[in-house]
Amino acid sequence: MTERASYNISLSGLDGNLVKVGEMVATGERCTFRYLESFLSAPGLFPLDPKNLSTKKKQHVTDKILFGAFEDSLPDSWGRKLMAARYKLSHAEQSPHLLLRLLDEKSIGALRYELLNGPRIETESESINTIGELVEAAIAFEKGELVDDIMLQRLYNSAGSPGGAHPKASVYGNDGELLLVKFPSINDRYDIVGLETSCLELAEMAGIQVPEFSIMEAGAVKLLRLERFDRVGKGCRHMISMQSLLNVSGYYHSSYAQMADVIREISKDPESNLIALYRQMIFNAIIGNTDDHLKNFSMLYDNGYGLTQAYDLLPNVNQNIGHTLSFLNNDISPTRNEAIGSLAQRFVINKKAAENIVDQIITVVSDNWVSVCEGNGVPEGEIAHFGKYIERQVGKLK
Repeated sequence: MTERASYNISLSGLDGNLVKVGEMVATGERCTFRYLESFLSAPGLFPLDPKNLSTKKKQHVTDKILFGAFEDSLPDSWGRKLMAARYKLSHAEQSPHLLLRLLDEKSIGALRYELLNGPRIETESESINTIGELVEAAIAFEKGELVDDIMLQRLYNSAGSPGGAHPKASVYGNDGELLLVKFPSINDRYDIVGLETSCLELAEMAGIQVPEFSIMEAGAVKLLRLERFDRVGKGCRHMISMQSLLNVSGYYHSSYAQMADVIREISKDPESNLIALYRQMIFNAIIGNTDDHLKNFSMLYDNGYGLTQAYDLLPNVNQNIGHTLSFLNNDISPTRNEAIGSLAQRFVINKKAAENIVDQIITVVSDNWVSVCEGNGVPEGEIAHFGKYIERQVGKLK
């Protein structure tokens, strides 16, 4: 039988202070959340999930392990592996509702969890200046050779909860800002750090908002340094993934068009957010970002919900046949007629504006793919390999 867990849930505000939001009880088979009256009557209140946790109802119940808004706080593969190793967790102890007790202030978004009648987990933080030691520890961990419990603790302390299977660390910069640093994996077939940096650079050139980023090195290892857009000074902003907003259990049951519907319903600025999502959709189609699952798109609360900056942008490094998300009715990237026709209509974008967006992104990627990748140290063979894929996608959209 799965262990029951009860939590007090708070929001970390822009000033870093905690505001109590509600109480949650999760059994592993059912989750109940209740907003506190003090939160419901407070000025500036907002729903943690505007589609599934409305403040018009005080109590919410689901037959899922957790409401999506809470599961969003948890890491994906890399962070969960470190959790399991650090605390020697059994399979049952790795249930999402039990992992919430292990999160600290570096977890993604603004939600904080206090386990009732349970021990308080204390973790320390790592600095950008120790990143080289963390990289070495991550390599040893992936190889199954990390036997130093102190280094395992330090690696776990830096994990935070940003998703994804790749090694990474949340560390504090020299000015006190929380940064995300992505490492290469020993299992990489390609220069993932160089490719992701190049895609971020091209996306920015194509008018897509991305976090501030740069390449850094630790010894001979190339790393991607990113600013955390869920942080502002010492405070936090609440985030929720499109997977949670659409209330689906996996990444594989939705489309870009359905995300557009969510934006129209809850965004504080639907017109600009729809254009931003359309722009990212076309960019993903051209570069072959087939790992475009619902957790790679989120809404951020800042006096209303709005689409976050784009993140986790890569070409088709997994050699997938189709995209994770559908464009309209299938997972194959759209033709030009589809992109500027039925897809643009779903995003409430007129044909001329859609043509301009598509043509701009084609020009940016086609003209700059090679030079940007070269500037980020991507090997020549990989530039050519993914460049051929891009040429085919451009051909469909011209």
